[in-house]
Amino acid sequence: MSEFSASYHLRTSDRQRAIDLIRNSDHNGFVFPEMNGWVTFIIEGPAFEICESVVSENPGLLVHYSYTQDHGWGLTIFDKDEIISAYSCDWTDALSIEKDELDLYLLRELIIKQGNSAEDLEAVFDLVGYRGEEPPAYYIAKKLGLPYFQWLSADDIGDGSRYENVVIVNE
Repeated sequence: MSEFSASYHLRTSDRQRAIDLIRNSDHNGFVFPEMNGWVTFIIEGPAFEICESVVSENPGLLVHYSYTQDHGWGLTIFDKDEIISAYSCDWTDALSIEKDELDLYLLRELIIKQGNSAEDLEAVFDLVGYRGEEPPAYYIAKKLGLPYFQWLSADDIGDGSRYENVVIVNE
């Protein structure tokens, strides 16, 4: 079975901010424990579309991460309701990369804040010369310090009970 993952990651050490964000956007969702300065959450509904009501209620820096093993991956970063970096790559039929809004400077800054090296960042987003042993999406998620991103989506979480310390947010 192929992996399908889509999640949000709020830059905060306060999990309540993500809970409030979900409630204020009129959604149900699941909020994971804070780790590395990120609070991961998912909302019920279409997993791979960025939800406008979530973005409009965003209080700070927010990452939307998606990875579909047989199709591609994407990373969109918001500062409040404004996109400040965006990347998508699709390999379903032919390789297609959209990186006009990709801000490598911002990504380097976020990666370095996690204490990680930002060398060869361009190769990961071009896929040319990338020699990593893991998918580029995993590589970037780990470099950014995103704690929960693998095999995680609204389509697959069920009632959330298989995860420890997850807060279930209901409207």
